[in-house]
Amino acid sequence: MRRSIRFVPWTAAVLLAACAPEGPSGFVTYNLAPDSSCVVSPESSDLFVPIGRYDISTGFNGDTNNCDAPYVMNLLVNSYLRPNSDTTLGRAEPNILQLHSAEVRLMDITRATIIFDQEADVLPNPFLVTTNNSLFPTMSNTPSMGVASVEVIPKAYAAQLDDFVDEQILAEIQIFGTTTGDVDVDLKPFVYTIQICDGCLTVDACSIPEDTSLDEVYGDDVCRDNASADGRVCVDYGCTPAP
Repeated sequence: MRRSIRFVPWTAAVLLAACAPEGPSGFVTYNLAPDSSCVVSPESSDLFVPIGRYDISTGFNGDTNNCDAPYVMNLLVNSYLRPNSDTTLGRAEPNILQLHSAEVRLMDITRATIIFDQEADVLPNPFLVTTNNSLFPTMSNTPSMGVASVEVIPKAYAAQLDDFVDEQILAEIQIFGTTTGDVDVDLKPFVYTIQICDGCLTVDACSIPEDTSLDEVYGDDVCRDNASADGRVCVDYGCTPAP
């Protein structure tokens, strides 16, 4: 439950300055790609993806939709919140930033909001999705970092992006969090470019020669999560048993 406390103006100003610093206290820098073990961590910042690429194809077998995956971004979040615990008073750390949700707005290249009305029920845009992570306060000028995974293009939205094949769209993502001291933190919106394609990252298993290794299909040192995104292909096994 949120606290509701009345203070005289000067007292409130002093206390708020201590709990909710002026200006942004956190921001997003990159969209990270998973490593070959499909792990995403702040330490793998050299695997950042400058421009996204998302294949909206659901695969070559329409009955199985083996490659029907949403577009998920792994956002590197930075927090500059400082420690403010007090062991002498028995006060726990109030400045651990706990991320809980993100608002996503999908736009065309002119920054006009895309309307998803191809079905009877119009899909909302912008829309809210969940995420989670906890960032501890930083003790230095280097920010505390963590990864927030955000489903930026859900499957229902991908099905209505056929007009943008071979074009770019923009995703504006704003992450929200709350500190353990119950202060809400809204990060600055992060705008990201995504190239849309249809089939560019999908491989039909029936077309793979028998003497071809999976390393040749997926690529060396690439996560095999069948994401159909950011250079990671999806192999559609709809016509053959998976190896």
